[in-house]
Amino acid sequence: MNLRVIKKDIKFLIDEFLSDAIISMSFNGDESKAPAIVDLANEALDLQEETLVKVNHPDGNKKVYYHNLMDELLGALDVLYDRLSETVRKNN
Repeated sequence: MNLRVIKKDIKFLIDEFLSDAIISMSFNGDESKAPAIVDLANEALDLQEETLVKVNHPDGNKKVYYHNLMDELLGALDVLYDRLSETVRKNN
């Protein structure tokens, strides 16, 4: 796997989260939740930027490093999805 594929995967995963966030905001109907969803989207963009920087500066065994980096990204996205679900479910 080369760096181009890794970077495309990172961007794809973040784009999927952003799409889900926008869809949640569009179909939710509760405009009071929009700022929280936008904050989550901004966190996802920050995560993308941080991960891409880490991709360009590997440490140690590259295969293990990139595997751990992707695991870290998936874990962070899982947390963001959980927070998005909580935000959408929350009753004001």
